[in-house]
Amino acid sequence: MPKDSPTPVSMSDIARLAGVSESTVSRALNNSPLINEKTRERIQKIARSMNYKVNESARNLRLKRSHTISVVINTGEGGGQSFSDPFMIDMIGAIADELARHKYDLLFSSSIVTSADWHSYLLGSRRADGVIVIGQGIDDSPLRELHRLGDPLVVWGGTQKPGADYCIVSSDNVMGGRQATEHLVGLGRRKIIFLGDIAHPEIEARYRGYRAALKDAGLESGERHLDVAFSSESGYQCVMDLLQKDAPDFDAIFAAGDNIAMGAIKALQAGGLRVPTDVAVVGFDDVPIAPFYTPPLTTVRQDIHRGGELLVDKVMKLVGGRKAESEVLPTELVQRASCGADPGYQPSA
Repeated sequence: MPKDSPTPVSMSDIARLAGVSESTVSRALNNSPLINEKTRERIQKIARSMNYKVNESARNLRLKRSHTISVVINTGEGGGQSFSDPFMIDMIGAIADELARHKYDLLFSSSIVTSADWHSYLLGSRRADGVIVIGQGIDDSPLRELHRLGDPLVVWGGTQKPGADYCIVSSDNVMGGRQATEHLVGLGRRKIIFLGDIAHPEIEARYRGYRAALKDAGLESGERHLDVAFSSESGYQCVMDLLQKDAPDFDAIFAAGDNIAMGAIKALQAGGLRVPTDVAVVGFDDVPIAPFYTPPLTTVRQDIHRGGELLVDKVMKLVGGRKAESEVLPTELVQRASCGADPGYQPSA
């Protein structure tokens, strides 16, 4: 059959020309080791010459696969994080790139957090073959239920809770909290406020690192934290409220996210305070805008791209019926001008 034929080429056409069965053609086109290499190459060559195209819809129906992975943002209502959050854009981009390498599509599900039954919505309906959840959430019962039902599930962030055996990929949030706080203490700061909603497990872990560093420095009596959502607006409003109540009684802020840190800096500047001379600020994440902020933001870097790769690798293992183990990634302190340690920092450097 010529290449420019308007009639779609079928496996039976290839089988007839190759002198083999359709099942042999199917296995050869899927690189099955059951077909010897010479036969496999001959069949694939015939398929290319006939301009054969795999019917993805038919294949997915036959395999009962959608070749789609659902990605859910699970920070809860009022959590402050959405698809437009710089951290989310970076993370979802890394996930999408890795899924493309596996020839899988991404289904973004931001409203699923309002559903009482994640299984029927995402997997029972065959919308997706597996789920990547960004954020363990304050209540992880939907995640426990997905895992109980045997659904392929991998979660970004958080900690391994008792009785929750689902796979987690996370940064070492406790270590990151330590790194930020120890750095500020080392710069001579003694009144350090923690900004972040510790109802979220990953934020609570950063808070534990903060407290441990203060205790090691003999500053635990000065521990102070304020619950703030994951947004610049929340960081800004929180610090503005502080400044309007009293004269500043703090000399540093450790924010649980870069968005919070950037909002806090704007509030400090609006209140006539100098960053970092009067108040040093350290964030968490190292989002792409952090080096270009004014002043450039000192922060704890999460390896977002490696995290995205691992999330996809592990969910694909689970989709394939294999085991996937939880994994913790190291964090790195990136020193810039907002803490005063590197006042000459330039993004190009």
